[in-house]
Amino acid sequence: MMEIEGKFKTLKYFVDGYYNQSIDDHEFDDMIREFRDEEPESLVHALRAELAELQKLIDNGDRETFKKIEILLHDNSLRYIEFEDGQAFINRVLNVLDNKN
Repeated sequence: MMEIEGKFKTLKYFVDGYYNQSIDDHEFDDMIREFRDEEPESLVHALRAELAELQKLIDNGDRETFKKIEILLHDNSLRYIEFEDGQAFINRVLNVLDNKN
């Protein structure tokens, strides 16, 4: 689990701070923009890299590792991102990060 925690620490920070249970789904795009605009560029870059790793797990159908990440992310945020929803989550975050308005 430690390896997962180290590999996805930015994603965990992002989910804890910007996509936790207190955030309604319709507010999520605004929260992604806030992350993009307020956090250091290095953190935004790190999130992109971790989302790319998450994408590889989905592409490889690695549900076992994905489940470990899901548990890690749920610990503080109380939000579940399941394997089936992973692609939509990645697409939504990247779409907002890439869209500079």
